[in-house]
Amino acid sequence: MTIYLKKNESLPLRQAQDAQSYLKSAYGRSQSPPTFGSSIEALRYVEDILSNLQYVKHIVFVGGQQNLMPLQSENTEKFAPALPENLVVECSLKKDIFITHAYWLKFRHSFKSTGILDAFKKDQSTGHMLIHNGRPAEVKRELVFQAHVPSMQKSIDLIDSAICTCIDVLGQLHAFDSM
Repeated sequence: MTIYLKKNESLPLRQAQDAQSYLKSAYGRSQSPPTFGSSIEALRYVEDILSNLQYVKHIVFVGGQQNLMPLQSENTEKFAPALPENLVVECSLKKDIFITHAYWLKFRHSFKSTGILDAFKKDQSTGHMLIHNGRPAEVKRELVFQAHVPSMQKSIDLIDSAICTCIDVLGQLHAFDSM
């Protein structure tokens, strides 16, 4: 089966949207510095920008895949043909790698043993069982596709450079403050 995104559609990555939001916040703050009344205010200002940049790096380095829980299957209407209910696709970034996980599910009407369901409800990260769209399901097959994205490495390098600049400025502010 071949599945395509519909013409003129894009599939938003929540992870990329979060990173973009923090990056915009850091950039916005850096473009409109306030007048500082003390070195402590300047330190807090640079630390805030640094914190946003470090969080962006964390989002990109950790990746978005979370061991089946929770599976995100929104935006399925953007595919042509539509994804079957028992096919779940997750996309994420990890450093400069674009990762796609495809899960083929088998919906269960019941479990032979209530102990299995009870154990699963206590710790949903175990095994290959999950509740998807309110129904118990078993992962029958998982496929993982990975693709290198060279432009992401350039972005990571720029973020690293901005982080180093913030750290240098903080060092200079601390040195100035101790005089």
